[in-house]
Amino acid sequence: RFMPRVDIVEKHNTAARRLYIRGHNGKIYPYLVMNDSGLSDSRRDERVLQLLRMLNHYLAKQKETSKRFLHFTVPRVVPVSAQLRLVEDNPASLSLLDIYKASCSQIKIDYELPIVRYYDRLGTLQSRGSPASSQVMCDILRDIQSKLIPRTMLKHWALHTFQSATDYWTFRKMMTLQLALACFAEYVLHLTRLNPDMMYLHRDCGLLNVSYFKFDIDDAKGELNAHRPVPFRLTPNIMEFLTDIGVEGPLTASIIATARCLVQPNFQVHAILKAILRDEIIAIQKKKQDEEYEVMYADPPDVPGEITISMVTRAVQAITTRLNSLAQFEAPESKVSVLVKAAKSVENLCMMDPSWHPWL
Repeated sequence: RFMPRVDIVEKHNTAARRLYIRGHNGKIYPYLVMNDSGLSDSRRDERVLQLLRMLNHYLAKQKETSKRFLHFTVPRVVPVSAQLRLVEDNPASLSLLDIYKASCSQIKIDYELPIVRYYDRLGTLQSRGSPASSQVMCDILRDIQSKLIPRTMLKHWALHTFQSATDYWTFRKMMTLQLALACFAEYVLHLTRLNPDMMYLHRDCGLLNVSYFKFDIDDAKGELNAHRPVPFRLTPNIMEFLTDIGVEGPLTASIIATARCLVQPNFQVHAILKAILRDEIIAIQKKKQDEEYEVMYADPPDVPGEITISMVTRAVQAITTRLNSLAQFEAPESKVSVLVKAAKSVENLCMMDPSWHPWL
């Protein structure tokens, strides 16, 4: 039953209507009416959600992941038409970008100022003819951190939001576990980079869901993009909030536990990956063909099955290789620890695009 109330909210970089539906159990479920007509590949993120939902079954079966409450937060999505869908919503959720904007307004700084400062510094150097070396980029990032965006921004927001020490600790613990899963998914599944506007923190329970996570596939080659300065999002503000103990303890352990769970042979994860990636690659091939044959007004020929099979096999192999590397823990320093160091390294963070907000 639909409740007689509709809210207009700004979420997922768009203005959406929030409907309230009362279920048979008496609970009220808020859903966003999302119009994806502006997105050419709006359905690609649903494949990732479908995959994560299936992986949740395996995480619930394994002791190490189940006892840590490791469970991907996957919102329900109901496609209504080609451009319209209902997406499960939590009114208490806030994106990391919203938190950043609110914190910037509190310290009376324009939230776009760091990006402007970044490009100004870069433009000044290029006008002199100086190359933008790694050291220069590091200096720009450190300058923004020291003068504009402090490392404690997210921590101060959490302290202000959760007055009780118990609430604060519980929220931080849940966010650590949820972020571990997001980092795992981004790295292992070769997903698109985790921007602040994609991360939604649920203030009432500490859960974290990511919107518009898609496979990071090179359209030209049809291969997963494995080259990125940082393996996942572990920026200074997140590090400060989670603390070193939280990152080196629960976060690292959760990533390893998740990898060890999904690497189990009886779970046949690679079979699920093949099915999901097959649809993904066929969709990309069709999109590419449509663009090429749009001018010729002719029906594009079918892509040979062997090409699709080889592309899917390579993609599954790339994901499986990363999954196996995370699951191994024989060496004194695990692969996850190496990735964490790479993710929080200033030398790597400064190479990221400023729209990713590496200082946040």
